[in-house]
Amino acid sequence: MPRSNQPSQNNQVDPLYVIFEQHLYNFQDSEQDRKTFICNVVAEYIGYLRKNNLAVPRALEQHIVEELYEQVKVMMLKKIYGCATIDDYRKTVPAKRKREARTKYTRVVRKSAEK
Repeated sequence: MPRSNQPSQNNQVDPLYVIFEQHLYNFQDSEQDRKTFICNVVAEYIGYLRKNNLAVPRALEQHIVEELYEQVKVMMLKKIYGCATIDDYRKTVPAKRKREARTKYTRVVRKSAEK
């Protein structure tokens, strides 16, 4: 059976990627640099983990944040490849894709709030 690039409805959604997409498609501040963008995604994800009672040991927190930073950086570079800025990329994304990302984000946040 051929594999699809799109996850099936039964697959778990990666909260880090969902949060990343939400930030990317709702990017507002064209003055914001990439480092700040990535740090905002990582900070929200760490908050998500805490809301879901997934403890990050203090001794490992900095290492985890650094690893997450690198993962988000790679996601961003792959996603916006060929665009000079995040804002340029965001302008090329169809509205349907933005709505789908918003729906996934809402589900992730809602599940987090229910716990």
